[in-house]
Amino acid sequence: MTAPRRIGEAELHALVDGELTGEERAELEALLPGAPAEQALVRELRDLNQAMRTRYAGRLEEPVPGPMLDVLRHIPRRRSAAALRRWSIAAALLVAVAAGLAGYAVRGVVTGTPRTESSFVLNAIGAHSVYVPEVRHPVEVKADEEHLVRWLTRRVGAPIRAPSLVDRGWKLMGGRLLPDLGLPAAQFMYEDAAGRRLTLYIRKETGLNNTSFQFAERDGLGSFYWIDRPLAYALAGRLSRDELMRLADAVYAQLEQR
Repeated sequence: MTAPRRIGEAELHALVDGELTGEERAELEALLPGAPAEQALVRELRDLNQAMRTRYAGRLEEPVPGPMLDVLRHIPRRRSAAALRRWSIAAALLVAVAAGLAGYAVRGVVTGTPRTESSFVLNAIGAHSVYVPEVRHPVEVKADEEHLVRWLTRRVGAPIRAPSLVDRGWKLMGGRLLPDLGLPAAQFMYEDAAGRRLTLYIRKETGLNNTSFQFAERDGLGSFYWIDRPLAYALAGRLSRDELMRLADAVYAQLEQR
C-alpha cells in the first residue's frame, strides 16, 4: 500500500490563495483529511487572510506613499501608462501586505500569539480535534507497548517522555507519530474516568521564541504550550483554563525531573 505523499507548505499557501488548478485543488483536498497539522495551517492562513482584508480594507484606495512615487518616477519613460499603473497598484499592494504582516507579527491579528508559535500550537489543537473523537483507533501505538516512547524518540530526533498523570485522574492511552510541516511530531493521549481526553503534542524545537507558558484557544479547545529545548510542547484539551494549567504544571514538573 502506497503511503500518502507529503503536502508541501507552498501547496497549502497556493490552495488558500486560489492559485491551484481544479485538478490540483481536488487532489490536495482529498489528502487534507488525513493531515491534521496541514488542515490547521490552512485554517490559520484563511483566518489571517480574512483578518488582513478586514483590517486593511481601505489601504489600496489610499494614495501611493511619496517614497514609492520617487521610485516610480525613475522607471524608464518607454514604459506605457498601463505599465505605470500596474507598478502603482503593485506598490500599494506591497505597502498593504507589509503593514498587515507587521501588525500580525507584533500584535497577533488572529490568535494573539506570534506567527511561528501560533502555527505550532494550532497544529497541536488540530491534531487533538481530529484524533480525540476516534473510538476504535484514537492512538497508533497503545501505552502498554514498550517500544512507544523509544519509537517516538527515534522518529522525532530527541528524547521523548510520556508523563504519568494517573495521580491526577488521567490514564495514558498511547500515542502516535504525526507530520508537522515536514517535521515529525509525537502525540500522547490521556483519558479520565469521565471519558474526557487530553493530548500532549511534542515536536523538536525549530526556532520558536517563547520559552514560558503561553495559552491559546480555538473552537472551545484550549492549549498551554512552552519550549524546553530541544523540544516544544503543547497540552490541549476541552477543559477550563485553570484545570488545563494545573495539568500543564504537572507535565512540566515531571519533564524537568531528568
